[in-house]
Amino acid sequence: MTRLLLLLVVCTIAGRVGADDPLVPLAEGFLHDGKLADGETASLLALDTKPADDEVRFGLGVIQFVRAVENLGKAMYEYGAVSEKTTQRFLRLPVPRNENPSAISYRALGRVLDAFVADLSRAEFTLAGIKDDNVKLRLRLSEITFDFAGTGMDRTTLLDLLVKLNGGRFDFQKVNDEFRIHFDRGDVAWLRAYCHLLSAMVEGYRAIDEEPGFARRVKGIFPNVEASTKETEDDWWQGLNVVDAPRLRRMRLHLVAVCELNRETWMHIRNETDDDYEWLPHPGQTEQLGLPLTGERVDFWLNAMEQLEGLLKGEILISSYLVIGFHQIAGFKDANDMKGKGLNIRRLLDDPPADMFNFERVKAKGVDGKYLEEDNEKPSLDVNAVFMALQLFSGPFAFAHAARLN
Repeated sequence: MTRLLLLLVVCTIAGRVGADDPLVPLAEGFLHDGKLADGETASLLALDTKPADDEVRFGLGVIQFVRAVENLGKAMYEYGAVSEKTTQRFLRLPVPRNENPSAISYRALGRVLDAFVADLSRAEFTLAGIKDDNVKLRLRLSEITFDFAGTGMDRTTLLDLLVKLNGGRFDFQKVNDEFRIHFDRGDVAWLRAYCHLLSAMVEGYRAIDEEPGFARRVKGIFPNVEASTKETEDDWWQGLNVVDAPRLRRMRLHLVAVCELNRETWMHIRNETDDDYEWLPHPGQTEQLGLPLTGERVDFWLNAMEQLEGLLKGEILISSYLVIGFHQIAGFKDANDMKGKGLNIRRLLDDPPADMFNFERVKAKGVDGKYLEEDNEKPSLDVNAVFMALQLFSGPFAFAHAARLN
């Protein structure tokens, strides 16, 4: 009886009792209404009743991801971020204008970004629990709603957000105005990879002390910036110090997960036999977004992921040729001493020097030998594979391609 009452409560909250379309998932109504906290609660209660329901679990993961974005947007609104004045990915959310913003500081921004990572981790953990290879989550994305101002009045739809970020409308709006997508098992891995990628970016930023000169660098983005107690020289980049080395290791591990999950994503997608409003289609499926991905392009991408994964795991080195070339271009002394020595990125990120970005020091002393290995012991990075993948992000829809492939 208790379980029956609990299920009735969940269905009532979700508005599914007597619904005309039994295929509408629990999550969609909450996503459209912008009631994300209620949606998370309802989904958790539904999973308590039916723990094996991976459609509900998928919907919960999406709600948690959307909440992560909304919470970040609320913080950007609080501090009056002007998104069109920045190229910083985390600060580009097109939030409403705040006429009375709070003063931001370097430390305050750090807290905002750490909270974002915590939110992403919750979503990724939920999605990682999905086991059903046939899971399907049918969503109409155009009306997913964000309340960045936190007032319930000035809302932003996902479609508006994407159009602003991309700098123009998408062709799919002419034929699929609801932005209907039926997410499947490959998309679970894709969204998990996206959570890891965004987390890696934050961890990398937070590992470095960028407080000197912070106020000057963000004054065009935030209207009210607290003055920093740390001064900086014009060559502030060389003065950056690693102040939280474990974050660089966490960044590396997040990026390894991105590579592994990209492989999982395309393994599932390439095994699909249906053609059902795909988010990431293989060449035999109908393209919904007007951004076709040929089999060749996917191969380019996966080859680059393989190279990056090997580099991050220390199984592939940056060759002595590239290291020496960099030294010679920069005018470093004794570059020829690097012959036959490849750079192990895993060692560098797991145990970085505090003055990692002080190129004057590197000029004088070279790269610490503990980060180097004999070139002939491991394969070297295939630079061509990386360049071929980067070509996918050229053209007028570069942002859209980048967002889809994370």
